[in-house]
Amino acid sequence: MNAPLDDITAFMGTLPPEEYELRRRIRVARNAASFKLRRTDSDNARALCWQVAETATAWVYATADLEALTEVAKLLRRLLSVADQFEAVEAMQ
Repeated sequence: MNAPLDDITAFMGTLPPEEYELRRRIRVARNAASFKLRRTDSDNARALCWQVAETATAWVYATADLEALTEVAKLLRRLLSVADQFEAVEAMQ
């Protein structure tokens, strides 16, 4: 039985598992940022979420080596974490 075709495989073909996982993480970060944009009351968190969404969109299907994809995935995760921190700090005001 064939696995369902997803967007990454549809656009890029079959990828090595490590590369696929990094691109999946980038896509998840984009989706999380897009969701958070609608939910947050923090202007600072919203600005970071826009940055995550735009960066992830630029990289998810881009030709890149594993080192670059790894760094982008880490960066996006950190930016989302900082957005969460902004929300927490601003809720204390």
